[in-house]
Amino acid sequence: MAETPSTETDARSDANPESGWWYWVAAVPVYYVIGTVLGFVVGLAAFAFALTGMGTMDPGTMEPGMGLPMGVGFGFAGVFVLVFVLAAVGLLLSLVFPLAIYYDATAVEDAPGRWNPDPVLYGLLGLAGLVAQPLQVPLAVYYLYKRHESVGVP
Repeated sequence: MAETPSTETDARSDANPESGWWYWVAAVPVYYVIGTVLGFVVGLAAFAFALTGMGTMDPGTMEPGMGLPMGVGFGFAGVFVLVFVLAAVGLLLSLVFPLAIYYDATAVEDAPGRWNPDPVLYGLLGLAGLVAQPLQVPLAVYYLYKRHESVGVP
C-alpha cells in the first residue's frame, strides 16, 4: 500500500506559482537595508575624517595655505559614485515594484492556495509607494510573508 502524505508543506510546494516577480518584490526591503547600512558607514567615515583630519597632507611639506586634504578628489568622487549608484538602483526598484507585485499577485491568485491576493489592490498600493516611498518596504515584507504562508516560497 502506498500512502500519499497530505501535509501542508506538500500542498504548498505543489501550489508554487511559476513567477519570478517575487525576486523584484524581495529586492525592495533588501535594497533599503543595504542602502541604510552603506549610508551609515559613509556618514560615519566622513564624520571621522572631518573630526580627526585624517588623510590631510603634511602642512610642513606644502606652501603656506595649501593644506588641502590628500584624498578630497577621490573621496568625494567615490561618495558621489556610491550615491549615484544607490539612487539609480533605488529608482529602478521603485519603478519596477508596482509591476512586480501586480504580476506576482496574479500568479499567486491563480495558484491553488489559502490566500488569494487582489493583484489590482497590490499594484495600486505599489503605485502609491512611488509617492509615499516608505510604503513600499512594509508592503513588500507583508506581501512576501503572506505569499510564504500560502505557497511556501520565499
